[in-house]
Amino acid sequence: MNTTIPFIPDNAPFTPEQRAWLNGFLAGIYSTAEAPTPKATTPSLNIAVLFATQSGTSERLAKKLVKELKQQGHVPELASLDTYTTASLAEQTHALVLASTYGEGDPPDGAQAFAESLHLLSAPRLDNLRYAVFALGDTSYEHFCKFGADLDARFYALGGTRLCDRVDSGVDVDEPFEQWKYSVFASLSATPVASSSAPAASAAVPPAKPHTHTRDNPYLAEVIDKRPLTHEVSSKLTMHVGISLAGSEVHYEAGDACGIIAQNDPAVVEEILTRTHFSPDDIVTLPRLGETTLREALTHHLEPSRLTRKTVQAYAALGDCCKLEHLLSAEAHKELDAYIYGRGLIDLIEECPGLLMSPAQLVHILPKLSTRLYSISSSPSFHRSEIHTTIAVVRYRSHNRDRGGVCSTMLSDRTPLGTRVPIYIQPNRKFRLPADPTAPVIMIGPGTGIAPFRSFLHERRALGATGRNWLFFGERSARTDFLYRDELDAMRHDGHLTRLDTAFSRDQEHKIYVQDRMIEFGAEFWRWLNEGASVYVCGDASRMARDVDAALHRLIEEHGQKDAEAAQEFVQELQEQNRYHRDVY
Repeated sequence: MNTTIPFIPDNAPFTPEQRAWLNGFLAGIYSTAEAPTPKATTPSLNIAVLFATQSGTSERLAKKLVKELKQQGHVPELASLDTYTTASLAEQTHALVLASTYGEGDPPDGAQAFAESLHLLSAPRLDNLRYAVFALGDTSYEHFCKFGADLDARFYALGGTRLCDRVDSGVDVDEPFEQWKYSVFASLSATPVASSSAPAASAAVPPAKPHTHTRDNPYLAEVIDKRPLTHEVSSKLTMHVGISLAGSEVHYEAGDACGIIAQNDPAVVEEILTRTHFSPDDIVTLPRLGETTLREALTHHLEPSRLTRKTVQAYAALGDCCKLEHLLSAEAHKELDAYIYGRGLIDLIEECPGLLMSPAQLVHILPKLSTRLYSISSSPSFHRSEIHTTIAVVRYRSHNRDRGGVCSTMLSDRTPLGTRVPIYIQPNRKFRLPADPTAPVIMIGPGTGIAPFRSFLHERRALGATGRNWLFFGERSARTDFLYRDELDAMRHDGHLTRLDTAFSRDQEHKIYVQDRMIEFGAEFWRWLNEGASVYVCGDASRMARDVDAALHRLIEEHGQKDAEAAQEFVQELQEQNRYHRDVY
């Protein structure tokens, strides 16, 4: 007998966050403690669990889902959309898809081929497929879950049947994931056993050493080094931060990221308390965390420094404010985007004071404080028991107020040496060095995008890799912003760094960027590609990564004597061969 999982209805007198938590709580009880064990004579469902990931989050959730499906007696098989085909999908009767979106609505790099084949006229019908999609993205982008939404719509258009509605999630994925997961479980529990599918054709995910410390169980690591990498007269500050792992079980690989759980500037918290006239000792309730003081919530758990559409909508719903009502109208879409940029909760309170009547309303309108991920710039083989990060300290003035990045200013201004900060490792299995130590690599990383390539260079040296190394690095000025200059010069002089080509945009009358250097040395770049080089790109997704990708296509067309379509096919082959990697944000 199947157990139906109870749900808190949408019209119940709870906030969305409270409702999601309660649904997860109830579902957890019914799906594990009270769910009947499937009888041995009852066929279970074979379920394809598919993920598309850029940073590893959807893969992590997919593995968690697989584990829980097994506990319920099903036979899940895990596969990445990097290697999955539409033909394999058409053979399934059940598929659960966890799909990340990055940039302006794009699929993750490895999932582009699947996305394209799914939209071909020759794409197979999915009439026998029951599916559900969990979409991940970043709400700071307008099309933050577009790839997941596109998959959901296309599966349906090809004849698929939804197990439940798609759920879209921002960077705080855990609560939306629980809500979606148990909607899926409820639908599966009502599935006739005769609809069991054939096993999913999947690409096995190699086992990895588990991480003891996670975002929910971080390691308190000591800051042991902190120094500027930019000259004191530079217009910006980029810092090298070293963190000790001595005596811990924390481990990482070259290419991974370090998650740092930051806390808000006490001055910002104090100003919010002053303007709202709320007591810092008022007790508030946070989803999954329970009761805490308002000061604790604002300092460690909520995000008051950055506005989102949802925050503006929730604040406007508290009372009358003509300015906000106009911004939320359909015709003011772009105007709202412009308003949100560079503003925080303080700006809303100044714009429309007096709307917040209770601390509970305040914590309800604010999103959860997200962790900050930084590409690791150290080598686990060379910098033993340490993690290094390369951090651009964000400071700017906007709307008559000095502002700063939550984590970068915390590390720069409020974290003396010896302080312990909560960290965890975010694996990035799509950004790994070639398995062949003789293979050449081309690395393109302007600004703090150099971080993983410093890790790569030290790692290859420590492991005795003999493959050639070519680095493209760009910044504003060689005199003030040449990050890790001494290290790079030493590697170049002793031959470990085969080539170092720089692009300092402000050191000449016309600006030069890394993509311009790629075009300038296109013939040599093309030779390296034909000799088996892997290409790595790290940095800004909105402009740099697109410009570098365009430059790559252009030099392949020019020096490979290919038309645009053939160049696109060549780049696609690089991706399929795991020779074109992008860690962009």
